[in-house]
Amino acid sequence: MDRFWALEDMLPFEPRVYWRLFQFGNELAWPAQPLLLAVGAALFAGLLRGWRPDGRWLGPTLGAVWLWTGWQFVALGYGAVNWAAPWFAWGFYAEATLLAALGLTGRLVFSRQAPGAHAGLSLLAAALFAWPLLAGLDGRGWREAEIAAIAPDPTAIATLGLVALALRSRWTVLLCIPPVLWLSLSTLTLLTMGAWQGWAVLAALTTGLTALQLRPRSL
Repeated sequence: MDRFWALEDMLPFEPRVYWRLFQFGNELAWPAQPLLLAVGAALFAGLLRGWRPDGRWLGPTLGAVWLWTGWQFVALGYGAVNWAAPWFAWGFYAEATLLAALGLTGRLVFSRQAPGAHAGLSLLAAALFAWPLLAGLDGRGWREAEIAAIAPDPTAIATLGLVALALRSRWTVLLCIPPVLWLSLSTLTLLTMGAWQGWAVLAALTTGLTALQLRPRSL
């Protein structure tokens, strides 16, 4: 226990300050949240029906999401309380660039029959529908809800879920690196804070890594 509190003391911010970042992010993005949830639900429903999204539009769309989240939440918001956060944001910019480039060049190909499809869909469902509920379950206000495309954790989890539905190549393997690194960092941060959400992030990360190993290779 003494060791745990020693780790917590190393955080450059109080836990309540960290949670307020999500409120500020939601206030800035409002009223985009209902639209984001509706689009996410439509995407998930389509995938359940066997629809294969075209990477030429999904890649750049996801890239824009990573660019926004990295700049607005990580660099500006998180950067206000953690001096290292602007450096973390470069991983988001790299992911945004790679997603857009692979999508536009036709190298991001989705397969609903991928061996990791069920795990990928589960991750996507968790990111879109479960993560917004965590704030309420934690006794915090709904203004602090974590919405995919605004908050980094559900954005990274949803991306891992979608990448698990893509054919594996030397390029798409690179797409896994920023989400995995961010979720690993988030797990460490949350557990150091004593937040039970850290275990949820760790479970999503483990599921994502397992699903990614099952992806078929592109021809």
